[in-house]
Amino acid sequence: MALVSAAQAALDCLPSTAFLHDTTTKNVIVSPEGRFSGIVDVDDLCFGDPRYVVALTLAALLASGGPIDYVDAWMRLASFRDDYIFRLYVAMFIVDLMSEHGQVFNGNQTRSNPGDRQRLMHVFTECLKRLDAVGR
Repeated sequence: MALVSAAQAALDCLPSTAFLHDTTTKNVIVSPEGRFSGIVDVDDLCFGDPRYVVALTLAALLASGGPIDYVDAWMRLASFRDDYIFRLYVAMFIVDLMSEHGQVFNGNQTRSNPGDRQRLMHVFTECLKRLDAVGR
């Protein structure tokens, strides 16, 4: 809570922008050559900071040990800032993923095991370090 409170003024100043909230890796179509091809599941919009969904995608990739090149390209092509607020979103999504770990969600969760829990905790710790490094 203190991390969010510390960013409250900056969060309040962000313009409310319309964005697709579910353009994570599972809803983006990529060609065999690795080029963006399309998006599925576009039935609604969110309003707020469009980096929010990018942070969710980064958190999911970090938690699964996947490559983050997709997020790096997205941030660069959209001219998004990798700042304290973005890293705060990532840390919050890691906590969310930790809370869902081992739970049945959409019928696709695997069983929890100590190695996976330890990896999530390591990812979260690294997120907090990165958050600290970018500062407010």
